[in-house]
Amino acid sequence: MIKLGGVAVAAGILSHLKVTTADEVATDLKQRDQGLAQQILDEMLPFERLVQADSRSLQTLVREAEAQKLMLALAGAAKDTRDAFLGCLSSRARMHFIEEMSLMGPARRSDVEEARKCLSRLARELADQDRFTLPVDGYIR
Repeated sequence: MIKLGGVAVAAGILSHLKVTTADEVATDLKQRDQGLAQQILDEMLPFERLVQADSRSLQTLVREAEAQKLMLALAGAAKDTRDAFLGCLSSRARMHFIEEMSLMGPARRSDVEEARKCLSRLARELADQDRFTLPVDGYIR
């Protein structure tokens, strides 16, 4: 048996389609296999690309995200990624958030990855509600 492609290849193909066409394919795939569709969508918009969104969208995402999920997602994130998210908070809220993160202790890699996927999914949900503008270069190419 020859195995071709996979989730990453499918995500790459979808990201090259027109947005409306990709949405139709994703919707159809969700009806056939919800788990596979979610894996492909997760691959299409990785957490690290969320910082490429405009500041208003990023503020909305930070406001709507659960604080604990955001803390986990930012655990071990690159400085520029962490700074982009923290920059959406007021100085007082940022200081409190950083203090809470420092008290969190070490996190399992699987928990961090799941939190990052949750934030990417939340960004897509907010985009569906026209409350988040996905980054132009956000999808993998």
